[in-house]
Amino acid sequence: MSYKSEWVAILANFKTKINAYLANPNSITVSDLEEVQNEFIAFIDGYSMILRDDACNIQVIDVFNRVYLNKSNTVSDDDTINNLQTLIDSFDTAIIHNKEEKMTTNYNVSGNAQFGNNNSQTNTHNATDININLQTLINEIEKSGDTEAKSKLLDLLNNGTIASILGVTAAEVVKFFS
Repeated sequence: MSYKSEWVAILANFKTKINAYLANPNSITVSDLEEVQNEFIAFIDGYSMILRDDACNIQVIDVFNRVYLNKSNTVSDDDTINNLQTLIDSFDTAIIHNKEEKMTTNYNVSGNAQFGNNNSQTNTHNATDININLQTLINEIEKSGDTEAKSKLLDLLNNGTIASILGVTAAEVVKFFS
């Protein structure tokens, strides 16, 4: 895994934890947040020379330092929420900036398969490449009313690596379900 891929995964995982905390502070423990914070700091320590060569990454580190190293006793809950949102926004920018290439998901299916409508398929030697838009997948799951499928998709998107590849977290996907 390249350092950029690892960096994107760390940012996406940290972002997922912060989003979960902001949505429901009781859903994330202090140790969960400390764990992703320590992973973030360890990565920065290990790759500081490379990260500091990029203005976008420097901004993420600066915002992190402002948010997490601010030990002022005068910080309000609103300030904390605003600071965490600023940190999430900087993570989003860095994730997009550091993605090395557009990712395509390929599924190998024995025989023929159809996922959704208006997608493309190429069938060669018992392998089918299936391309489906994430929004289409969400819409089809919502239309089906299948709570298990919805739950499995959200579980999948809670994985930091998956979230970094797709550029979306489960907390963001929930907004698309009615």
